[in-house]
Amino acid sequence: MEVKVIFFGVIKEKIGKDFSIVKVLDTNTLMNEFKTQYSFLNTLDFKLAVNQQLIFLNTILNEGDEVALLPPFSGG
Repeated sequence: MEVKVIFFGVIKEKIGKDFSIVKVLDTNTLMNEFKTQYSFLNTLDFKLAVNQQLIFLNTILNEGDEVALLPPFSGG
């Protein structure tokens, strides 16, 4: 499945782009590929959202889904 992965905050800064289009079947596969390609992700605490919903377990992805990598943020 082709999905859009959106980067925010420090992840966006370190990767150097806003998003990437990838072909994966589930979020575990996606994260394994990204952690291999971008090793800094192995030490960074972040959350995943699929179609603007936080997820906590492996999630099957569908064509056109959006996955967001969300680092910790602060603000007011």
